[in-house]
Amino acid sequence: MLRKNLLYCGIIAPVLYIITVIVGAALRQDYSHIVNAISELISNGAPNKAVLDVVFNIYNVLLLAFALGGYFALKSAHRLCRVAMGIFIAVQALSFSWGFFPMDPLGAETTFAGTMHNILGGIVALATIIMPLLMGLGLRQTDGFKNYSAYSFITSTIIFVSGLTGVILAGQGVHLFGFFERITIGSYEIWISVTALRLLNYVKMN
Repeated sequence: MLRKNLLYCGIIAPVLYIITVIVGAALRQDYSHIVNAISELISNGAPNKAVLDVVFNIYNVLLLAFALGGYFALKSAHRLCRVAMGIFIAVQALSFSWGFFPMDPLGAETTFAGTMHNILGGIVALATIIMPLLMGLGLRQTDGFKNYSAYSFITSTIIFVSGLTGVILAGQGVHLFGFFERITIGSYEIWISVTALRLLNYVKMN
């Protein structure tokens, strides 16, 4: 029962994240989902930062709970699955440091906190590519998971391509980073929900 409750957190968390981003952006007239990064909602001096920090931390707690539930649910699965969930747990533990290292406002002087934010962001971005890949590899021989494995491979590819595209275009002065970041993060959030649903079925079968 505990495992199931933890896995349900993987369905609730993405919904909370999407609602928070939509509402947080709607409260700012100067914010664009096409141009602006999501981290700008909680950058230094951003409006409603204190409230959004709390909500995003709740989101992180939910995802940490899901990652723990996933690790326990996959104890008899291929070790690559446990590695993936181990990475997930580490990423979510790391995510609580975001509040100490907010993004620097656009055009502002670079700070240590802002630099650390970018470094942590790079680590998390890499992890979001690796986790679906490992889950796909680990479950591809498991009955009922072939379609899920293919979906995980596709998700990993989308995250890599869209994330890289956004960074390259931003470096060229093309203001579409927010658009591609939402493809990247949106793909990841959907993958989390799908994974939670599939693991709930897996727990029932085992």
